[in-house]
Amino acid sequence: MAMKRVAASATRALASSGNSSSSVLTRDLHASPGGKKIVGVFYKANEYASKNPNFVGCVERALGIREWLESQGHHYIVTDDKEGPDCELEKHIPDLHVLITTPFHPAYVTAERIKKAKNLQLVLTAGIGSDHVDLTAAAAAGLTVAEVTGSNVVSVAEDELMRILILVRNFLPGYHQVINGEWNVAGIAYRAYDLEGKTVGTVGAGRIGKLLLYC
Repeated sequence: MAMKRVAASATRALASSGNSSSSVLTRDLHASPGGKKIVGVFYKANEYASKNPNFVGCVERALGIREWLESQGHHYIVTDDKEGPDCELEKHIPDLHVLITTPFHPAYVTAERIKKAKNLQLVLTAGIGSDHVDLTAAAAAGLTVAEVTGSNVVSVAEDELMRILILVRNFLPGYHQVINGEWNVAGIAYRAYDLEGKTVGTVGAGRIGKLLLYC
Protein backbone atom coordinates (compact mmCIF):
# COMPACT_ATOMS: atom_id res chain seq x y z
CA MET A 1 0.00 0.00 0.00
CA ALA A 2 2.93 2.35 0.52
CA MET A 3 3.59 2.64 -3.21
CA LYS A 4 -0.11 3.26 -3.86
CA ARG A 5 0.06 6.20 -1.45
CA VAL A 6 3.20 7.40 -3.21
CA ALA A 7 1.46 7.21 -6.57
CA ALA A 8 -1.50 9.21 -5.29
CA SER A 9 0.79 11.87 -3.86
CA ALA A 10 2.82 11.97 -7.06
CA THR A 11 -0.37 12.57 -9.00
CA ARG A 12 -1.21 15.54 -6.77
CA ALA A 13 2.32 16.91 -7.22
CA LEU A 14 2.05 16.65 -10.99
CA ALA A 15 -1.34 18.31 -10.96
CA SER A 16 -0.10 21.23 -8.87
CA SER A 17 3.01 21.66 -11.01
CA GLY A 18 0.87 23.14 -13.74
CA ASN A 19 -0.50 25.84 -11.44
CA SER A 20 1.58 28.96 -12.01
CA SER A 21 0.37 30.54 -8.77
CA SER A 22 2.07 27.83 -6.70
CA SER A 23 5.07 27.19 -8.92
CA VAL A 24 8.63 28.44 -8.45
CA LEU A 25 9.63 27.62 -12.00
CA THR A 26 11.63 30.22 -13.87
CA ARG A 27 12.37 28.52 -17.20
CA ASP A 28 10.56 29.35 -20.41
CA LEU A 29 8.82 26.33 -21.92
CA HIS A 30 9.01 25.26 -25.53
CA ALA A 31 6.29 22.60 -25.48
CA SER A 32 3.50 22.46 -28.01
CA PRO A 33 0.08 23.41 -26.59
CA GLY A 34 -1.97 20.70 -24.91
CA GLY A 35 0.49 18.71 -22.86
CA LYS A 36 3.87 17.98 -21.41
CA LYS A 37 6.36 15.21 -21.95
CA ILE A 38 6.65 13.21 -18.74
CA VAL A 39 9.28 10.50 -18.37
CA GLY A 40 9.14 7.91 -15.60
CA VAL A 41 12.15 5.79 -14.70
CA PHE A 42 11.25 2.61 -12.83
CA TYR A 43 12.58 -0.94 -12.47
CA LYS A 44 11.12 -3.81 -14.48
CA ALA A 45 8.92 -6.21 -12.53
CA ASN A 46 8.61 -8.79 -15.31
CA GLU A 47 6.45 -11.74 -14.18
CA TYR A 48 5.78 -10.12 -10.78
CA ALA A 49 3.99 -7.09 -12.21
CA SER A 50 0.59 -8.81 -12.31
CA LYS A 51 0.82 -10.58 -8.96
CA ASN A 52 -0.16 -7.64 -6.76
CA PRO A 53 -2.54 -4.81 -7.74
CA ASN A 54 -0.69 -2.44 -5.39
CA PHE A 55 2.67 -3.13 -7.05
CA VAL A 56 2.67 0.06 -9.12
CA GLY A 57 6.23 1.33 -8.83
CA CYS A 58 7.50 -0.61 -11.84
CA VAL A 59 7.76 -0.08 -15.59
CA GLU A 60 4.77 -2.29 -16.30
CA ARG A 61 2.41 -0.45 -13.92
CA ALA A 62 3.97 3.02 -14.35
CA LEU A 63 2.74 4.26 -10.93
CA GLY A 64 -0.83 3.64 -12.09
CA ILE A 65 -1.08 7.18 -13.48
CA ARG A 66 -0.83 6.63 -17.25
CA GLU A 67 -4.57 6.88 -17.92
CA TRP A 68 -4.88 10.07 -15.89
CA LEU A 69 -1.85 11.74 -17.48
CA GLU A 70 -2.88 10.87 -21.01
CA SER A 71 -6.44 12.04 -20.35
CA GLN A 72 -4.91 15.43 -19.54
CA GLY A 73 -3.13 15.51 -22.89
CA HIS A 74 0.33 14.63 -21.59
CA HIS A 75 2.79 12.25 -23.26
CA TYR A 76 3.95 9.67 -20.71
CA ILE A 77 7.04 7.58 -21.43
CA VAL A 78 8.30 4.91 -19.04
CA THR A 79 11.65 3.12 -19.09
CA ASP A 80 14.13 1.31 -16.87
CA ASP A 81 17.08 2.20 -19.14
CA LYS A 82 18.83 5.10 -17.42
CA GLU A 83 22.60 4.66 -17.57
CA GLY A 84 25.13 5.66 -20.22
CA PRO A 85 25.11 8.08 -23.16
CA ASP A 86 22.98 5.81 -25.36
CA CYS A 87 20.31 4.88 -22.80
CA GLU A 88 16.61 5.44 -23.40
CA LEU A 89 16.40 8.19 -20.79
CA GLU A 90 19.16 10.17 -22.47
CA LYS A 91 17.14 10.31 -25.70
CA HIS A 92 14.34 12.16 -23.91
CA ILE A 93 16.44 14.55 -21.82
CA PRO A 94 16.42 17.43 -24.37
CA ASP A 95 12.63 17.81 -24.52
CA LEU A 96 11.11 16.31 -21.35
CA HIS A 97 9.22 18.55 -18.94
CA VAL A 98 8.85 16.25 -15.93
CA LEU A 99 11.10 13.43 -14.73
CA ILE A 100 9.72 10.92 -12.24
CA THR A 101 12.01 8.42 -10.56
CA THR A 102 12.10 6.15 -7.51
CA PRO A 103 14.55 5.72 -4.61
CA PHE A 104 15.54 2.14 -5.47
CA HIS A 105 16.02 2.67 -9.22
CA PRO A 106 16.99 6.35 -9.39
CA ALA A 107 17.62 8.34 -12.52
CA TYR A 108 20.69 10.44 -11.77
CA VAL A 109 19.99 14.07 -12.60
CA THR A 110 23.47 15.47 -13.06
CA ALA A 111 24.51 19.01 -13.90
CA GLU A 112 25.26 17.80 -17.42
CA ARG A 113 21.76 16.40 -17.86
CA ILE A 114 20.17 19.50 -16.39
CA LYS A 115 22.07 21.65 -18.89
CA LYS A 116 20.72 19.53 -21.75
CA ALA A 117 17.15 19.49 -20.40
CA LYS A 118 15.99 22.88 -21.67
CA ASN A 119 12.31 22.20 -20.98
CA LEU A 120 12.64 20.44 -17.63
CA GLN A 121 10.41 21.86 -14.90
CA LEU A 122 9.97 19.21 -12.24
CA VAL A 123 12.07 16.33 -10.91
CA LEU A 124 9.83 14.17 -8.75
CA THR A 125 10.91 11.27 -6.56
CA ALA A 126 8.03 8.83 -6.13
CA GLY A 127 9.17 8.20 -2.59
CA ILE A 128 11.71 10.11 -0.55
CA GLY A 129 15.21 11.37 -1.17
CA SER A 130 17.00 13.73 -3.53
CA ASP A 131 20.59 12.48 -3.37
CA HIS A 132 20.32 11.42 -7.02
CA VAL A 133 19.84 15.06 -8.05
CA ASP A 134 22.53 17.73 -8.32
CA LEU A 135 20.60 20.19 -6.16
CA THR A 136 22.98 23.09 -6.79
CA ALA A 137 22.58 22.77 -10.55
CA ALA A 138 18.83 22.27 -10.18
CA ALA A 139 18.46 25.42 -8.09
CA ALA A 140 20.55 27.43 -10.54
CA ALA A 141 18.31 26.25 -13.38
CA GLY A 142 15.11 27.09 -11.51
CA LEU A 143 13.90 23.51 -11.27
CA THR A 144 11.45 22.19 -8.72
CA VAL A 145 12.81 19.08 -7.00
CA ALA A 146 10.10 17.29 -5.04
CA GLU A 147 9.57 14.11 -3.08
CA VAL A 148 6.60 12.44 -1.39
CA THR A 149 7.61 13.32 2.15
CA GLY A 150 6.46 10.84 4.76
CA SER A 151 5.40 8.21 2.25
CA ASN A 152 7.62 5.55 3.80
CA VAL A 153 6.96 6.23 7.49
CA VAL A 154 4.83 3.14 8.12
CA SER A 155 7.04 0.91 5.98
CA VAL A 156 10.25 1.93 7.75
CA ALA A 157 8.72 1.74 11.24
CA GLU A 158 7.43 -1.78 10.52
CA ASP A 159 10.81 -2.75 9.09
CA GLU A 160 12.58 -1.59 12.24
CA LEU A 161 10.12 -3.50 14.44
CA MET A 162 10.84 -6.60 12.37
CA ARG A 163 14.59 -6.14 12.86
CA ILE A 164 14.15 -5.79 16.62
CA LEU A 165 12.15 -9.02 16.77
CA ILE A 166 14.66 -10.84 14.56
CA LEU A 167 17.44 -9.94 17.00
CA VAL A 168 15.50 -10.50 20.23
CA ARG A 169 14.08 -13.86 19.12
CA ASN A 170 17.46 -15.03 17.74
CA PHE A 171 15.67 -15.69 14.47
CA LEU A 172 18.53 -15.83 11.96
CA PRO A 173 20.44 -18.72 13.56
CA GLY A 174 17.14 -20.62 13.81
CA TYR A 175 16.39 -19.93 10.17
CA HIS A 176 19.79 -21.23 9.12
CA GLN A 177 19.19 -24.37 11.19
CA VAL A 178 15.94 -25.01 9.36
CA ILE A 179 17.34 -24.58 5.85
CA ASN A 180 20.35 -26.74 6.76
CA GLY A 181 18.16 -29.53 8.14
CA GLU A 182 19.44 -29.13 11.70
CA TRP A 183 17.53 -29.19 14.99
CA ASN A 184 19.28 -27.76 18.02
CA VAL A 185 16.65 -26.09 20.17
CA ALA A 186 19.03 -25.20 22.99
CA GLY A 187 21.40 -23.53 20.54
CA ILE A 188 18.66 -21.05 19.68
CA ALA A 189 16.58 -20.81 22.85
CA TYR A 190 19.41 -19.92 25.23
CA ARG A 191 19.49 -16.39 23.85
CA ALA A 192 15.93 -15.95 22.52
CA TYR A 193 13.68 -13.57 24.46
CA ASP A 194 10.24 -11.97 24.42
CA LEU A 195 10.06 -8.27 23.68
CA GLU A 196 7.58 -7.86 26.54
CA GLY A 197 9.16 -6.23 29.56
CA LYS A 198 12.14 -4.90 27.63
CA THR A 199 13.10 -1.25 27.28
CA VAL A 200 13.07 -0.07 23.67
CA GLY A 201 14.72 3.21 22.82
CA THR A 202 15.07 5.27 19.66
CA VAL A 203 17.67 7.85 18.71
CA GLY A 204 15.33 10.70 17.93
CA ALA A 205 11.54 10.61 17.82
CA GLY A 206 10.38 11.96 14.50
CA ARG A 207 7.54 10.49 12.46
CA ILE A 208 9.22 7.08 12.18
CA GLY A 209 10.57 6.94 15.72
CA LYS A 210 7.25 7.90 17.29
CA LEU A 211 5.35 5.35 15.25
CA LEU A 212 7.82 2.64 16.24
CA LEU A 213 7.41 3.53 19.91
CA TYR A 214 3.62 3.28 19.56
CA CYS A 215 3.90 -0.33 18.33
